[in-house]
This record gives sequence, structure tokens and C-alpha cells, in this order.
Amino acid sequence: MLEQLYEWIRSIAYFMVFSAVLTHVIPGQAYRKYIRFFTGLLLVLLLLHPVMEMLGMGEEFLSVYRGTAYEEELRQIREAGAYLENIGAESSSQEEAGLGEEEETGEEEGDDNRISVEEIRIGQE
Repeated sequence: MLEQLYEWIRSIAYFMVFSAVLTHVIPGQAYRKYIRFFTGLLLVLLLLHPVMEMLGMGEEFLSVYRGTAYEEELRQIREAGAYLENIGAESSSQEEAGLGEEEETGEEEGDDNRISVEEIRIGQE
């Protein structure tokens, strides 16, 4: 119990030193108020950490954070996928306009950029 208390006090001391250095390194007064605001929020979280652990809220808080981080990553992946699909559609339409050739099967490609294949054989016969 005393060791946990010692670790908690030590982490708060490290954080206070780090925040003091950060506020002195930032040039200009305009950003200092924002740095002090966010370091104050982090200090509150550091102070509440043992209380949250005693009440069993530490795991719940962590799961909420992981859930929102997962949702944000999923949103970014979907946006990147949509962007890549748009780029692929644009490049294939530019290639069609430039080449003007028909496919080997004699069928013309439709607006949905699909290619039909009659038969696929895998392996030896």
C-alpha cells in the first residue's frame, strides 16, 4: 500500500516537473494558457487515478477510452478506403478513355467497371 502511494506521489512530481518545463519552453504567452489548461486536466486525472482504482472505475474508464479510440481509427480507415476507391475509379475511367480498346471476350465494359470472365481453371487437368 505504501509502495503504491509512493509511486502515485512520484508520478505526480514527475508530471509537475514536466509541465513546468513545458510551460517555460513554449515561446509567447498565447499558448501558455492552453498548455496550462491541458496540463491541469491531466493533473486532475492523475490525482483521481487511485480513487478510480479503489472504486473499480479504472477499467471502465479505460474501456470507454479504448472504445472511442477504436471508433476514431475505424472512421479513418473507412475514409481512406473511400478515398482510394475514388482514386481507383478515376484512374480506370481515364485509362478507358485513353485506350479505347475492347476486351478480349468481345464484350464492352459497362459503367460499373466490371469485367466478365467465362471460365477460370486452376491446377492441371
